[in-house]
Amino acid sequence: MSFIYLMHFIFLISCLDKANALNPNDIVIVILNQKEGYHIAHANVLKESIVEQADVFDKDPPKIILSHELNINGTWTIIPLLDFLLDTYETSKWFFFCLENTAIRLNKLLNTLSRFKENKNLWIGHALYDHEPTIIHHFADHNKKFKYPHIASGFAITSTLLTSLVKKITEGERPKDIFSIDASYEFASFVLKVDKGVQLTHVSELCVISSSNCATYPRFFHPCGSSVTPENVYFAVKTCAKYHVERIPIIKNTWAKYATNIGYFSDAVDKYLPDVFVVPNTTHGHCTKTYNILIEADQILKRKSLNWLIISDDDTIFSVARLLRLLTCYNSNTLLAIGERYGFYLWNNPYGYEYLTGGAGVVLSAPLVHEMIKPGRCDCPSSTTPDDMYLFGICLARIGAQLVHSPMFHQARPTDYATAYLASQEPVSFHKFWMLEPLKVYDEWFAEADKFLSKRHEEL
Repeated sequence: MSFIYLMHFIFLISCLDKANALNPNDIVIVILNQKEGYHIAHANVLKESIVEQADVFDKDPPKIILSHELNINGTWTIIPLLDFLLDTYETSKWFFFCLENTAIRLNKLLNTLSRFKENKNLWIGHALYDHEPTIIHHFADHNKKFKYPHIASGFAITSTLLTSLVKKITEGERPKDIFSIDASYEFASFVLKVDKGVQLTHVSELCVISSSNCATYPRFFHPCGSSVTPENVYFAVKTCAKYHVERIPIIKNTWAKYATNIGYFSDAVDKYLPDVFVVPNTTHGHCTKTYNILIEADQILKRKSLNWLIISDDDTIFSVARLLRLLTCYNSNTLLAIGERYGFYLWNNPYGYEYLTGGAGVVLSAPLVHEMIKPGRCDCPSSTTPDDMYLFGICLARIGAQLVHSPMFHQARPTDYATAYLASQEPVSFHKFWMLEPLKVYDEWFAEADKFLSKRHEEL
């Protein structure tokens, strides 16, 4: 008899689970993707995977949004999307945000969301937090551990929370940061500002590294071919006389060993750096300096029939091998710039724009370099105009070039990022030699990846 009661109990629990389970069309999945072809293709693959999984359940699929299809400025910062989402999908229960490289197991995601009440101000994700104030988060110092989501793992907010956020925006509440750097952190700051009681709930099924228990996880980058070699690219290193002794030897003893074509651009020639291109220098901004690098580099690219230009600071550490693997996914015949994207006054401002921050390293296709130096196209307003904001932001928009963000580029040091964030990617660059040993950074993060280039040089 006890066995019969047990089976009946299990049956009731099973029915209860089914009753509480979400249908796929109860949620909206927002894929925060980019307009460039490689990224659109990945977003479409993810969309097709979600639809196919819903078909297995014989259910209508979730509503799926590819953000590049929306005519909304700054969608990658999330907040500009909220009003549109509430107006368009007011009957949905959950809104799930992810990237084009996020893998989604739909059934597990639905089961995970079903554990929470959608009628509360609630959001869930894989929680990250800073160990100390950092430049990429505006040096904010929260009294308690401030949690923000790993965006490549995805995060979900209830329709109730979405309604609360939009209400506050309508009332005039808005982000106060001028610069957009880390969208997930800045979104979490905004949520906390709207309601101090709404903290991110950490959910282990939204994973950083794939396992059988994961509802979501970030896919690692895979190259698209093997055609880009060191002979295809030119590295231009920006420096000045006072750093010839302090920084250049570090560059030459690490990643520069694997750069077949490399030039150093400084304000002076000396015994420490005799093979230098002389360009004017300023104490800040550096627009004229960088523009002159573009002019010189354009001639080198043409003379050597090279496809790519990489502009680097003298305190940026690269993996040349990983950078070359990344470039296999992009067309060097188009007007294309790749790096780490920042935003300036993106929130509700007609004059806001995106740009690639220079310290992380900026990759430019040869046709784009040639276009940028045409008279009147990108002439600097002044020698001290911020070079990255103007040349790799305002000017790119004026030309109509495609700006591509890669999370593999980093404007700051490894210590400025949450450990779990870096665990889900293969970094291409880090920036700043401040309060660290750059040789150790290269050895820890990049030396192993660059080994195969060393073998290739030996074979040649």
